[in-house]
Amino acid sequence: MSTKIQLHYSQALDIDLLEKNVEVWFRRLTVQVVFGKQKDFSRPYEAIVDTGAPVSIIPPAIWQDCEKEIIGQYKIRGLVPKKDAYIDVKIANISCVLFDEHNASGVLAIKAYLSMEPNVPLVLGFEGFLSKAKLYSDFQAKQGYIDI
Repeated sequence: MSTKIQLHYSQALDIDLLEKNVEVWFRRLTVQVVFGKQKDFSRPYEAIVDTGAPVSIIPPAIWQDCEKEIIGQYKIRGLVPKKDAYIDVKIANISCVLFDEHNASGVLAIKAYLSMEPNVPLVLGFEGFLSKAKLYSDFQAKQGYIDI
């Protein structure tokens, strides 16, 4: 049996580009999530749902208090092709639950990059999350959900 978890949509103008007379919108698809701790769960967080992220990324303010199994260390790189442009991360197994106003998923076991850099966003990517779900999104209607 699957559960439908409603997604949230947000958008904001890129002010830096707007000052250059270029209109570009930051658009986000997000979901509410809690992470497993030793005896209970973390407080709720709003996570970006990123279909381009192979693995979820969690900032230290969130993962430090969570139950986790560290399985390695890594350096993740993004669009900047410089060798020194990376973020140090730990690779871990971690558990989470997605929820909305009416439903909650079961406990999901996911692999995640635990960022050592505090200024990264909370991102849910494919490994263990989107790879197990169906994603439905209609941004124009501001309607979407994850069927997991």
